[in-house]
Amino acid sequence: MPFGLRKKKAQVTVDRQRQVDICYATRQLEQGNLSFVVVSNPDMPIVFSFQNISLAEPRMAQGTLEGGIKERIAKGLYFYVGQAQDTELTEELVQLDTGTMTINSDGIAFVGKSKHISVDFGDIDSIGHTNNGITISARTHLKRLRFEGADKVEVPLKVQDRMYSQHLSGRLMQVLLEAVMKTSLERRR
Repeated sequence: MPFGLRKKKAQVTVDRQRQVDICYATRQLEQGNLSFVVVSNPDMPIVFSFQNISLAEPRMAQGTLEGGIKERIAKGLYFYVGQAQDTELTEELVQLDTGTMTINSDGIAFVGKSKHISVDFGDIDSIGHTNNGITISARTHLKRLRFEGADKVEVPLKVQDRMYSQHLSGRLMQVLLEAVMKTSLERRR
């Protein structure tokens, strides 16, 4: 077998092993096992700090559609009768601030240039995820909190003796948050 084909086959095996390990680590995180996430100081309480996370808020935007009749009278000369149509309501995501999101054993904190938000785990009603972040509904906040920018963050994972640096996704961010919540509640019992 030529050398190039053997090297390509070895690369496919390594990629497959990485995929299997990351899936295994994600399943373990879903069950609350945080031992797969590499932390800088194992003696300290669980703390994850994510830089460049955006706090966003969905807002309703109103757009008007216009239509009407446009008729050509002569070359370069048109007759136009405008007619306003129904307004269209759309929801757009507005970025409020960018900063650092910290998850520790007590709750979540977000510190940006203008916004400072903290949410205890006991106040969280629901957690959802998007492609690039998470949404949190809490009793202490009227609106849903939406944190975006997870793709800019890398999380170090360790499976047996293999180390991986995995880009965070909205789903993985939600799984990490739920694992910390679960571990924190078990320690309080």
